[in-house]
Amino acid sequence: MRTRVVWLAVVLLIGFVGLGPGHAQEIENLLANGGFEEGVMTPWTTYGGATTEVVQELVGATVPEDPIEGDYCLHIVVPSAGANYWDFGLKHAGHLFEAGKKYTLSAFLKCNEGTLQISFKPELDQDPWTGYGSQQFTMTEEWAEYSITTPVFTEDVSPTDIMFHIGFAPGDFWIDNVRFYEGDYVSPGLPLARDPVPATGSIYKETWASLEWQPGDFAVSHDVYFGESFADVDAGTGSTFQSNQDAT
Repeated sequence: MRTRVVWLAVVLLIGFVGLGPGHAQEIENLLANGGFEEGVMTPWTTYGGATTEVVQELVGATVPEDPIEGDYCLHIVVPSAGANYWDFGLKHAGHLFEAGKKYTLSAFLKCNEGTLQISFKPELDQDPWTGYGSQQFTMTEEWAEYSITTPVFTEDVSPTDIMFHIGFAPGDFWIDNVRFYEGDYVSPGLPLARDPVPATGSIYKETWASLEWQPGDFAVSHDVYFGESFADVDAGTGSTFQSNQDAT
C-alpha cells in the first residue's frame, strides 16, 4: 500500500509593500531632547511662572493615557492666565533658520480637563520677536498632533527659537514628541507597542484556529509536518515531523 506524505504549514505574513501614504519618511529632528526621552527637560526652558516635570505617567488625566512616544513626556502647569497669552512660554533656543528652506514644527498635546489653547511660534529670538508661520491651536483631553509649516526663508535668520506660548488660561497639559525639521509635514509613523494585552508570551485560546485532515483514498495515515516556521516545515526538521496520523 502506498503512503502519501502531506506537508502542512501555517504561515502568517504581515507586511507592507511599497511606500504608501501611511509609511513614515525619515526626517532629522533639529530639536535636542524633543521627546524628553533623556528624562530631564534640558535644553527646554520656561518663563512666566509655569511649573514643569518630565513624567512617565499622566497622573490625574481625565482620559488616562501613556506618553505618546517613548517613556517620557513633559507635564506643564500654568497657574493663571497672563495679561497676554505670551506672558507664559515654553522655549527651545539656539537655532538658525536658513535661506531657501522652510521648516515644520509639530507636537503631540493633551490637557488634563476640557480644552486649552496654545500658540506655536518659530521666532526671531530678539526684538521685534518676528514669528514665522505662527498659529494657535486648541488641545483636548486626548493626545493629538498639531503642526505648522513656515514660509520659505529668503535669508538666514538668527538667533531664533522654537516658542510655545501658553498663557491663555490656567490649566495643565502634557506635551510629547516635539519635532522641528526641514520641509513639509511628515507623519511620525506608528509608535512601538507597549504593555500588550494579553502580555507577551501569553497563550490566548480565543485566537487559536482548528485544523482538520484525514487520509485520502489511497492511504491509511499521513505523515504530517507541522511547525511555527515555514523554513522548518519545508526542510522537514525533526521537531515538525508527526508520523502515521490517521485523523485529527
